[in-house]
Amino acid sequence: MKLSGAVLLLAPLAFSQPKPPAFDMAAVERGRVQFKSSCGFCHADDATGNRAPDLIRSALLSHDVNGDMLAPVIKNGRPEKDMPAFSTLSDKTIADMVAFLHKQAYDAMHSAGVPNDYPLAKLLTGNAADGKAYFNGAGGCSGCHSPIGDLAGVAKRYGPVALQQRFLYPSRGVKITATVTLRDGRKMEGVVVHGDEFEIAITGADGWYHSWKRSEVNVVIHDPMAAHQALMEKYTDKDMHDLFAYLETLQ
Repeated sequence: MKLSGAVLLLAPLAFSQPKPPAFDMAAVERGRVQFKSSCGFCHADDATGNRAPDLIRSALLSHDVNGDMLAPVIKNGRPEKDMPAFSTLSDKTIADMVAFLHKQAYDAMHSAGVPNDYPLAKLLTGNAADGKAYFNGAGGCSGCHSPIGDLAGVAKRYGPVALQQRFLYPSRGVKITATVTLRDGRKMEGVVVHGDEFEIAITGADGWYHSWKRSEVNVVIHDPMAAHQALMEKYTDKDMHDLFAYLETLQ
C-alpha cells in the first residue's frame, strides 16, 4: 500500500452508506394492529392510502426521527384536514404505530417485491405540469438533469417505486471527492476515503492514499448528492408527488 501525509486513518469511513435500521419487530406488529384499527379505514391497512393520503410516501414520515413529527400528529390530529385526534392512545402505543410506519416505508424502498404492491395508478397522484415547473424552477433539478439527456426514458427504465427511490435517495455508487489545499499552496484532489471534523483522507488520482489533520489543510468537499439532500429538507408532499408525476411522463 502507498501511504503519504501526516496521519494514517483506520477509523470507519464517515462517508460509507448507513446500515439498515434495526426494527423492533414486536413493536412493529403491535403498531400494525393498532394502525389497522385506528387508521386503516382512511389510510388503508398498509398505510398506502385509501380515502386519505398515502402515509409512507409523505414528507412528514420521511423527516420524522423517532416519532418527533409523527407522534404529535397522531395524538392531536389535523382538524383542518378532517383527521381526528387519538388523544386517548398511550405514548407507547403511538410509538408502536410510528415503528410500523417506518418499517412500511423502509420496505417500500428496499423490497424487490414491493413494486407489485404499488401500481402506478395508486402512486400517480401528483400534477405533472406542476412537477415540470418545479423541476425547471424551485427544485433546481434542470441545473444537473435533462429530460432529453440523462433522464430520457427514465420512466421506462425504472418501476414506480424504484423511480421514487432513485429521485429521493439517489446515492448508490456516487463518489464523494475533495480538493485539499496544503499550507504551501499545493492542491490535491481525490476520492474521499474518510472525513470528519478532525481528519480528511483521500485516494488521489496518482493512486496514493493521503491523509491530513483538518487543522493543517483547507478542504472543499464535492458531493454530487448535496443538492438532493438539501431538497429533502424542503420537499412538501405536493412537491414530491408532482415531481414523480412529471418523471413518469419521461417515457
